[in-house]
Amino acid sequence: MQNIFSMILPKGEIHLYCVSLNPSNVFFEKCKSALSEKEQERISYFKFPSVQKNFIMSQGALRLLLSDYLNIDAPKINIGKHSKGKPFAMDDTELCFNISNSGANVVFAFSRAGEVGIDIEKIRTLPDLDQLIEKNFSEKEKKFISKNPTEKEKRFFKFWTVKEAYLKAIGEGMRLSPDNLEFTFENNKYELDAIKGVFEQEDWSFTDFSIAADYAGTIVYKDKQTKISEIKFIN
Repeated sequence: MQNIFSMILPKGEIHLYCVSLNPSNVFFEKCKSALSEKEQERISYFKFPSVQKNFIMSQGALRLLLSDYLNIDAPKINIGKHSKGKPFAMDDTELCFNISNSGANVVFAFSRAGEVGIDIEKIRTLPDLDQLIEKNFSEKEKKFISKNPTEKEKRFFKFWTVKEAYLKAIGEGMRLSPDNLEFTFENNKYELDAIKGVFEQEDWSFTDFSIAADYAGTIVYKDKQTKISEIKFIN
């Protein structure tokens, strides 16, 4: 994976990448060889070949990207976890990153301007859509999502990525359930109103992005002046 990625990440930028989970054989082997010894051992823990492949691609591509930024051989990069489970680069703690996968794609965000969260969802039909909306959203959010029946699925997945990306940015993941967050959508912007009913004081930015017409995506970061790069696609 030479000469594909820039090795320089300015502090005021976020770099985005999208990697196919159905890669060429050459790139698949490159990702597999990038894994650490412990990650190589973990492959056999996954029962299904599709899950094994997704693990190899997501973790291997992450290491290849980190290798370009850190100038360290991919298998030798030290990836640790914060107390709540969010991974970080032990070799350079100022380099923040986040990962999300859905459908046949995995996306990565890298930042030197503080923590970042990213989430994508492939827009699809869900038989339990109404139950998910009822369980995970506030009354105000439910009203917005269900306002236009033809846009219901799209709005659901978009709102879902907003909540998930935020939870990942703050390092909570699913420790804090989405129904504890309340967002508003005004002037084409999502804003966090409250957490567990308490007005939120922190100022996070929420930016849309999409890897395809049938995907929703959100990236969350602190500095409003941050420049988000055009997403780079790797197959």
